[in-house]
Amino acid sequence: MLPVGNPAIGEDFIDREKEIAQILEALKKDSVLLIAPRRFGKTSVMRRVIEELSNRNDISVFLEVEDVYSPSRFLSEIVMALVENEKISKKTKLMAVLKNSFQWLKDSIEEIETPVGRAKLRSGIETDLKDDWMGKSRQIFEIINEIESNIYFIIDEFPVALKNMEPKEAERFLHWFRKLRQVSKNLRFIVGGSVSIDNVVRSAGGVNVINDFKRIKRGGFEKYLALEVIAKVFREEGWEYEAAIGEKILGCIGEAYIPYFIAVMLSAIKEEKVSRGGEINEELIEKVYNHRILGNEGKYYFEHYSQRLRIFYQSMEEKAAKAILKKVCSVEYYPVSLAFGIFKNETQIDDHEKFMDLIADLSNDFYIEHDPEKGLKFYSKMLRDWWRVYYGDSE
Repeated sequence: MLPVGNPAIGEDFIDREKEIAQILEALKKDSVLLIAPRRFGKTSVMRRVIEELSNRNDISVFLEVEDVYSPSRFLSEIVMALVENEKISKKTKLMAVLKNSFQWLKDSIEEIETPVGRAKLRSGIETDLKDDWMGKSRQIFEIINEIESNIYFIIDEFPVALKNMEPKEAERFLHWFRKLRQVSKNLRFIVGGSVSIDNVVRSAGGVNVINDFKRIKRGGFEKYLALEVIAKVFREEGWEYEAAIGEKILGCIGEAYIPYFIAVMLSAIKEEKVSRGGEINEELIEKVYNHRILGNEGKYYFEHYSQRLRIFYQSMEEKAAKAILKKVCSVEYYPVSLAFGIFKNETQIDDHEKFMDLIADLSNDFYIEHDPEKGLKFYSKMLRDWWRVYYGDSE
């Protein structure tokens, strides 16, 4: 059974060879911005890239920064990741140089073998960096830049870390981070997050500070692959499968064939099968979709789409976004001109550029698609159906 919510690894990782190849090719010249909302398999792709880099004997460092709240904490996570990376220790003199340059590391390095020791070391690093993180970071990366090998930093939930920082600190950090990428020829970064990074960065200095990244989108499966995934799960579960069943499931989900939504649907079918038994047919699938997915039992599968508007969008943006989505979910396409009217009414701002920024953010966060000729539509049929049930126009 496909995992719902957790990163897919090993046999659970569905073939994304073209995507992985695209990222590895981009890394030859650029850092990469991996664009995907929550539970689209972004973290799984990052881990697969790490495997590929490891197979090439390259140095890679993975950071999950959702709990980072300051530049000093971000840098302490980098230093800890470098300290704990055996390949870096074996291939370079980095550890020896770090210990000579930073007294706190020299005094604490022996304690890194224990969880308590690692926590103490991390705290000491962060404290030492707090007062002058820019100056200390310069020393750290001067050391790293002496390494002849390329080093790849894979950073997950980067927009959340930016959001956690004070606005002025976030702005300073973003400018520092851009300069670091410009001067460090042997460093590459894969930056990913579950919310639109443009939305977060715009309020902390403008998107020009990240325009050097190569953007790669993590979308849904092609139909043939989605059907293969469904058939594979049916075989593993010992269920009888026929082509009409796969088509029915995808008909409920709709394009794009999002891995998480496929996993949700298959998980709900299994729950129905376990609790009530019976043959898996088109009638049962329809029932599962309408009651388990769109009913109260399935609310938690999609609630984060509503919550992140509140967390990551400014108050007026959130209000306008929800009002626009309320209308878009009720039709196939919604005219952009009418959406602009909603924006003006909700925000009291008659600024088409700001409105288009909001539409871009909703598109980058995979709520909607913008067709210049037809208008706005939900990115996913399943999300559109769910949104209509819980937040749609009841008039």
